[in-house]
Amino acid sequence: MEKTRIRKALLNAGKIMISIVLLYFVFTKIPFSAVAALWKNVNVAYLAAAAILFLLSQIVSAKRLELYFTAANFNLSFKSNLELYFLGMFYNFFIPGGIGGDAYKIYLLNKKFGWSSRKLTSSLFNDRLSGLIAICIIICMLSLISLPEFKFHVLGLSILGLVAGYFLTAKMFRDFKKIYLKGLGFSLIVQALQIFCFIFLLKSIGVENGFVHYSLLFLASSILSLISFAGIGVREMLFFQAAKYFDFNPAYSVSASLLFTVITAFFSLLGLFFQIRTLNLKTTDPL
Repeated sequence: MEKTRIRKALLNAGKIMISIVLLYFVFTKIPFSAVAALWKNVNVAYLAAAAILFLLSQIVSAKRLELYFTAANFNLSFKSNLELYFLGMFYNFFIPGGIGGDAYKIYLLNKKFGWSSRKLTSSLFNDRLSGLIAICIIICMLSLISLPEFKFHVLGLSILGLVAGYFLTAKMFRDFKKIYLKGLGFSLIVQALQIFCFIFLLKSIGVENGFVHYSLLFLASSILSLISFAGIGVREMLFFQAAKYFDFNPAYSVSASLLFTVITAFFSLLGLFFQIRTLNLKTTDPL
């Protein structure tokens, strides 16, 4: 157990260090004053719309997790699940060196209801897997627009990913076989909301075109974010490097990326309220 904690602490420390190094490199190339200037003239209406879309994406994410919990016979009420979801966001964003958000959910539900930690872990894993498959599918669909000459390859990869995900679920997680497509539908909605959130952030600082490429990079950064703390640094570095190959100003893309981080941090703070207040988790099971 002690070795596991040390290994996790080192992993988290490594992610934080990666974020710091990548941000340092980006801001040696793009003065922060350029980012601040864009923020100074931000369109508040677009910024507010982006924040609302992000919040909606998290509510749909919580609903998706509720779907997987229910399939495993964990009938947590939606209100309790939503509170638990934001609490997990808080732990993931603000306590990187401690227990992770998903691990904390498992701990609380196991302690409160005696639910199987293994089955809870499976539910959370499939919830995350659904999101990853959705990201890959949307990347393929957007690639059809930007790379039409490879449309058959892209369509083939999309179908392959969809089918492979289904058979993996059917083989290893039979409880979730029947809800595979429904869970994927929720995930596609989540990612669509986050893409439009990022587009509105771009529009808030004056960007009016190139949204397909921005969206592709934004989704790619969601996958690569696993190697850094909350994706910070990776998104900015990816946008900075991509500016060499696509026709956009890196200062704008980095500014929008940092705004996305600020919005994520803001809504993650909602979890602090549920941390301070004693959670009253309830199920929908009949008394």
